[in-house]
Amino acid sequence: MIELRLATSADVETCLAVQRRSAITGYAHIFPQEQFPFPDDVVRAEWVERLGSEATVVLAADGGRIVGTISARPPRVEALFVVPESWGAGVADVLHARALEVIANAGYDEAELEVMADNVRARRFYERHGWLPDGRQLRSPFPPFPELVGYRRALDR
Repeated sequence: MIELRLATSADVETCLAVQRRSAITGYAHIFPQEQFPFPDDVVRAEWVERLGSEATVVLAADGGRIVGTISARPPRVEALFVVPESWGAGVADVLHARALEVIANAGYDEAELEVMADNVRARRFYERHGWLPDGRQLRSPFPPFPELVGYRRALDR
């Protein structure tokens, strides 16, 4: 059974570890580690900022082991990561639902996010959950600067 809890500033390294494990596997075709090693210091600073901001960061545990994380900074969904051995186990579904709940409870009728254009797995996940491309195109701040695609989703209130 997946259990959720709010993350605190003490969870920076936990959030970083989940993201690192997920990204190294899930983004291997975009950021090959031999050319573009995972930027621990930059990503750690992002988690410090998130956890010290108005964002709601949630951790998912399975059997007491942290297996996923997500951040909701209304109206945005940010940083949904699940460790590879828990992919397909429903962890992302539970985290996603909690982030949408946070955004709806903050008074928003719509949520937004960005995902890498070449992250087909994530795009399928979001589209399966009612997200639609909104025409926004950006670039990741990390070399080789892959394209990001914006998505929006109406919220149930």
